[in-house]
Amino acid sequence: MLRPALAFLLFVLPAFARDVEQGFAPATWHTPLGLPDDWHKPMADDRGALLYDFGPGPYAKPLTIVEFGVGPAALTRERQWFESARVPILRTTLAGGGQRLEVTTLAVPPEKIADSHTRFARYERLDGLSGALGWAQPAAPSSPEFRNVAWGINRPIRYRVRVEPGAKKRVVLGYCESYKPRLNERVAAMRIEGAPEQIADLALTAARNLPQVFLFEAADANRDGWLDITVEAPQGKDPNPALALIAVYAADAKFTREQLIEGANAPSDRAELRIACGTEQTLQAPRVDAMEATFSSDPGATPELTVRTGRQLRIDASGGLAWGDAPFVTTIPRAEKIEWVNDRWRLRFPAGTTRATALVFSGRPPATAPPASFDFAQAAGDVARVWQHSDVPFGHLTVGDKAIQRLADAALRHVYQARERLNGQGQFNSSFTLYRGLWESDAIYLIELAAMLGDFARARESLDVFFSLQNERGLIDELPPLVIYRTTPGVFWALERYARLSGDWASVEHHWPAIQRGVQALRTARDATLLTPGAVNAGLLPAAFNDGGLADIGAEYSSIYWCLTGLRATARAGRQIGRTDDARAIDTLADEFFAAFQKASTRDLRQDARGNSYLPVRVGFTGRDELPQLAQWGVIEHHLFGEGLPLDSPLGRGSLAMLEATEVEGLVPSVGWLREGIWVGFNSLYAHWPLLLGRHEKAADLLYAIANHASPAGGWVEEQSWKNLPPKTAGDQPHCWAAALFVRLTISMLACERAGTLHLCLATPAEWLRPGSVNQLDALRTTTGPVSLTLAVSADGHSVTLNVAPPPTGEIILHTQSLQAAGFRLEGRASTADTLPVAPGVAAAWRFVR
Repeated sequence: MLRPALAFLLFVLPAFARDVEQGFAPATWHTPLGLPDDWHKPMADDRGALLYDFGPGPYAKPLTIVEFGVGPAALTRERQWFESARVPILRTTLAGGGQRLEVTTLAVPPEKIADSHTRFARYERLDGLSGALGWAQPAAPSSPEFRNVAWGINRPIRYRVRVEPGAKKRVVLGYCESYKPRLNERVAAMRIEGAPEQIADLALTAARNLPQVFLFEAADANRDGWLDITVEAPQGKDPNPALALIAVYAADAKFTREQLIEGANAPSDRAELRIACGTEQTLQAPRVDAMEATFSSDPGATPELTVRTGRQLRIDASGGLAWGDAPFVTTIPRAEKIEWVNDRWRLRFPAGTTRATALVFSGRPPATAPPASFDFAQAAGDVARVWQHSDVPFGHLTVGDKAIQRLADAALRHVYQARERLNGQGQFNSSFTLYRGLWESDAIYLIELAAMLGDFARARESLDVFFSLQNERGLIDELPPLVIYRTTPGVFWALERYARLSGDWASVEHHWPAIQRGVQALRTARDATLLTPGAVNAGLLPAAFNDGGLADIGAEYSSIYWCLTGLRATARAGRQIGRTDDARAIDTLADEFFAAFQKASTRDLRQDARGNSYLPVRVGFTGRDELPQLAQWGVIEHHLFGEGLPLDSPLGRGSLAMLEATEVEGLVPSVGWLREGIWVGFNSLYAHWPLLLGRHEKAADLLYAIANHASPAGGWVEEQSWKNLPPKTAGDQPHCWAAALFVRLTISMLACERAGTLHLCLATPAEWLRPGSVNQLDALRTTTGPVSLTLAVSADGHSVTLNVAPPPTGEIILHTQSLQAAGFRLEGRASTADTLPVAPGVAAAWRFVR
């Protein structure tokens, strides 16, 4: 017979309780250390090493790694963790060969954060700070600029150079490709104002690591005092262009190709201006990152710091390493020996050293010499204090499972750490290296999350940046030259959602002229498809880029889903601000899209091998479909946000069944770029579907499967291979879309809106209902006002008290199914209804017992 306490425990928890143990974590990971809105985005790896110089190949991999070790022991990671998920002080334990090493890694907080600044007296860079120092190793004597590279993160590199209005100049663009060896991969389309465009396949025109130059006869054609310079990758090529050098010469300057390659090293440099592209980070406010290592006391051990880098470093007078005239790495105590061994610098400490600190400098050189001493404990205390007083909107969400809480806090921190202010404009970036920039498909969720948590100012900033990217056609164009139609209605949906959460309808009014241009651009694009009788995309949209798993250019349904969703939202916004005639016209356009969609989708609907009906993302697709789930995020987004199709529509039922049938490691695989891989962020989106259909256990299973694909440091790579396959990843890490959607899913289990109804407690897993647990939302923003709730379990686990402060208006439903599944029923009632109405604006309380 079971003893009473044990019997009670088995009753509270399911037979196989869900746990967060990161069994499907990626093999390696990166962790951000810096502050929100600051230019400096340092990261550490799964060994606690500091990482720098991420370039356009190998993508999302650092070229500079600063790491403690014990020579010659091969140390492996035993553990990595944060004392607090809200404070980025990273702790790592390494061991092996009888040695043990404890490493603490952090970014020293500056006196104040600083924008990413790319506007200088003689030139400006307009696309951001992405660059890698020491990316190339020129095979011939050349100007020093060829060693570094600026790169466009899926978008053009854009500079402009100040000149006298109307001036003519000879301008040279220089390259030294160090990564792409094959033809037709790194293609550069180069445009300089007043000169004909040049297009070059950089692998064809020069061998790898061989400098090359292109000359332009440029002129300030519009007489605005600037020469505009753009380098982009043509559609269908690697979308990350690279550029090493811009050199500006007088219009009558004479030189040879060899002199252009020699550049600053030539006996006589005739350039009026040289720009070492990608080194803009060295002109930012100075920053310091720090690592403290505690070594085992083995007297035979050789504590050391290694620096693997492509930068040309030298030993400086302080006993550290310098890059040019600036200190780069300083150690305390001073290394007794520094040497270049096996492609890396080794800084060896005296035998018996038990503690060492490494400081790494970024940005402008410090005004004073590197310190001979450094109070690491004080720096750690400063980090903790800065984050304790941070305006990151922590505290709005509390759940009863501490492991899920830690992940949610770390995820929210990552979203905000990636934020950047580029020349005064704030934006939510998708990540820190390859995705250090705006992606609409990610950003609309980051914007929505910020608004749900009451951070309206930052949400609006990113929306304003998107509208600044509207092109001449009227489309929001954040990734030229790619044409992506869904971006425009997606941004419109995000604006309407933000306005409903914040009450800031003035923003909609402000952007209404731009919205009208965007709607007209979509109308014009649709009309173009009607000019070809019998076209498979007639009445839909022209061929474009889909992204999210499909690289080809073609007619696709994701943009149609978003047109239906975004145009309906735009019409609602128009009516809200009194633009009723405009709203009526927008609704008419949405009706026309929907009629064409119904016709085309009826034609294209097919069944998977199990008989589940679904719609391939490619319009008019007739071939064999080996991966029905590929790129199927659009159908989910439309069913969740579009409000035009019910969640259990025939297309919805079939699509959900198709996706569920593919699950591997508890998640849907092979949706994005990595075949036989997991796109974790997609699964947080997917989990909302069963959640809103009342399948609370399925939603909880998915939440915990997502949690178990996180790294021990609390982040997700964009895509990762299955556990039983060779480790492989795709994209950036940590991925902020995955982070934001995990937080959103966790919130949604307690409160989720759809189609004008607020649903409370759709899923409260048994793991959140252990004795003494508290689940709480504090002033979560909804479209009808803030909602707060507290779901508290008694110390003995026998009762649950639910207190709700609902928004003042709207339909509100409390769901009790998951509470009932855990054995709870309303006190004093013979039975408990699955749903209970909640009166808006009236605080309410319920007590459940078992």
